[in-house]
Amino acid sequence: MNKQTFVQVATVVFTLVGLVHLYRALNALPVNLMGWAVPVELSWAVGLVALFLGYTGYKHWR
Repeated sequence: MNKQTFVQVATVVFTLVGLVHLYRALNALPVNLMGWAVPVELSWAVGLVALFLGYTGYKHWR
């Protein structure tokens, strides 16, 4: 896998992860990881960071 392909795959993955986290945050969907109730605020933060990484990857992609 060359650098360009890696950047494209990483951009798509980060964008999808960010969108899923923001969907979860907007709808206040409950998530439990091994008995720990994940706060919605964490999904806001992770969603925004993942979308920022996706945007940065997109800039390098072009």
